[in-house]
Parts: sequence; structure tokens; C-alpha cells
Amino acid sequence: MLKRLLLVLLASAASASAQSTAFGTKATANATVPAETAATAAATKGPSKAVEEEADDSVVITPFRSLTPPEAKTTRTFQLSKVNKLGFTETSKELLRLYSAFATQRIIDGSPAGSSKATGYLATVNYALLQDLGDNRFLAKAAWPASGPNEVLAAGADTMAILLLEKPAKVGDAGKLTGMHVGTVALLFTANYPPLTGKRLTIRREAFVECATLENSPAGLQKFVEAINAGAEMSATTDEQFSCKKCGGLGFTREAQKGQLVDKRIPCAECASSGKVIVSVETKFVP
Repeated sequence: MLKRLLLVLLASAASASAQSTAFGTKATANATVPAETAATAAATKGPSKAVEEEADDSVVITPFRSLTPPEAKTTRTFQLSKVNKLGFTETSKELLRLYSAFATQRIIDGSPAGSSKATGYLATVNYALLQDLGDNRFLAKAAWPASGPNEVLAAGADTMAILLLEKPAKVGDAGKLTGMHVGTVALLFTANYPPLTGKRLTIRREAFVECATLENSPAGLQKFVEAINAGAEMSATTDEQFSCKKCGGLGFTREAQKGQLVDKRIPCAECASSGKVIVSVETKFVP
């Protein structure tokens, strides 16, 4: 009986030792897991760091402030059949003036009609190309005069701008173009010109699309008249001067002064004392 009890105790001790060894092995195995994880993490970190160090040469151009030309405040009709007829205001001189305005507001775009109304103000831009942004888009140092009613497009002098050219060009080229202003764009790119070479930048700049205006000539006018008589819808927007209604064209208003015969003259703020106001007028042409 005593011998059997001793054998049972020995078996229990051996079992406990095996379990301890098993846990120890398991514990050791568990201890190796963080090391393997660390090695895997290190291996993963390497390529990630390499990706971060790669240069980002992508170019992203997005509209920042779209151009919104002022809408015409009033509309009038110019009837070609009444030109130079007694009792009508339509004259050849007025037709030439309006056609010149129309020609500067239309651009050649390769469409079947040969042109489309410009959405922005046209300006002559002198430029020197600094960086090629792809797809005939360039970052340039440019200069242009103010244009549009009340100089909506402010003049630029030695100013950075984005140009979309009609023909391929290369960095360093300088020249002059007729550009249609399309507003302000946000440009995200990596600079390739000193002293900013290699820097990733986001800048906002005026953008111009190179274009060609319609021919402002007697032949162009003839085609214009023929198109209208054939049913084409044409219109031109011009800034016209009218007498100020508030002051009656005097440039000032009167205010009676108590005890004095002479009225006090108050400068008219509506017309800035000029007696004239500028109104945007859309002229529609009909046969």
C-alpha cells in the first residue's frame, strides 16, 4: 500500500514537471512573438519610408475663384434693316462700333460655327515660361493691362500666372499672346525653378487661355451681317454712358438752405460728380 502511494506521488511530480516545461516552452514561444512582430514591422517600415522619400511630381490645377463677368443691366435691339434710314437710330457708324465690340468678345475655337462667345476678358499677355505643367499648361512670369468694366481684371506686372497655350512650347520661351482670362486657379506642384527647386507648393494665380479673336475687318463684318440675316443669334455687351438720373446729369444735387437764396450743392455720389453713369448694355442683332 505504501509502495503504491509513493508511485502515485512520483507520477504526479512527473506530470507537474511536464506541465511546467510545456508552459515554459509556451512562454518562450510567446516571448518570440513580439520579436517576430518587430522584425515584420521593421521590414514594413522600410518600404513605407522609401515611398515617403519619393518625389511627388504630380500637378493639380483646380478653380479657386471663377470669373463671373457682370451681367448686362439692360438690353436693346439693333435691327439691320433700319440702318441709315430716316427716323431710326441705327447707323453704319454704330454698327461698326458694335461689331468691333462683338469681335473682341468672340474667340476662334474650332467649332462648326467657327467661334464661341468668350467667358472672360481678353488681354494681351507678355510672358516668359518658368515651368512646364503638362498638356500645354505653363507657369509663367507675365504682364498684362487691366481690362473689363471698371478694370475687373487688374493689371499684372512681372506677375506669376498660369497659361494654357495653343501650341507646344518649352521652358525659357518668351512671347506675347491674346489670352482670355478664366479666373484664379489653385496650383499644387513641385517647383522646378530656382530658388524653389524641389519644393512642393500650393499657389493661387490668374489663369489665361490663349485664343484668337474674330477678324475685325470689312470682310468679317460682311460675314457677321450675312449670318444674322440667315437667322444666327448674335449679341454684344458694351459699357454705355448715360446721364445720371439722380442728379439729372449735373454732377450734383441741390439742398435748400434756410435764410439763403442760393441752394447748397452736394456732389452726386451716384456718378462721382461726373453727371454720367456707365451701364452694361447687351445689344441683340436682328435682320
